[in-house]
Amino acid sequence: MEKVKQETEVFENDIQLYLSMFCEENNIDDLFNIPQSTWTAGLRYIYKHVFQGTTKLKRDTPLIGNGNIVYNIPDGVYDYDKVNYVLDIYIYDMCLKYNKEISMIGFSALTGIGVDLISAWGNGYVKLSHTPIEIYEKLRAYREESLSNKLVDGKRNPVGTIAVLNRQFGWASPYTADSNRQKSTPLTAEQLPKLNVNDKQLEDKSNTQFTNNSKVLESPENGHYFTDKDV
Repeated sequence: MEKVKQETEVFENDIQLYLSMFCEENNIDDLFNIPQSTWTAGLRYIYKHVFQGTTKLKRDTPLIGNGNIVYNIPDGVYDYDKVNYVLDIYIYDMCLKYNKEISMIGFSALTGIGVDLISAWGNGYVKLSHTPIEIYEKLRAYREESLSNKLVDGKRNPVGTIAVLNRQFGWASPYTADSNRQKSTPLTAEQLPKLNVNDKQLEDKSNTQFTNNSKVLESPENGHYFTDKDV
């Protein structure tokens, strides 16, 4: 763990260095006021100079999994602790510091880790460690936080931000299309009997769903912890 911290301190210095170089090359004096698209371009610039073509974020030691069990894993697998440290730099020292949106696309631009892979981590693709799921959940939680902060500071029209929050996190707003959806009405007495379901049918349906789910959980592909080098 100490080695990881030392390496990520180097990452932090390099990231700040190339962020400054990006600003200098593009005559940017104030990161707070640049468009989100320019910010994403800056993240990609940092990736090209810090992570591209390297194995800096990959694991070079066995994985200590759940229950402190040691696993020897294939080459090219990400070191989830390193990725998590870089995520903290992205969230706290970059996006929150300069009032920018946090997103999987932005983190992917910075690290080169594919958005699909990050989503797979969130779906429990990696069975040996909880850290990949924590990375996904942290990204999602702080994305909502960064967007809601923009509503509080009141520096831009809230309609677009609220629409994103509504679509991605279920926020309700009179500014979004959801406000125009037809509201449900109470059922009449004549309609209520239609809701009756035979207990036996309900039990059979429940058992069928359980059986189907069991088949999925026991399927061969879910038994493999690593199906390629990008786990």
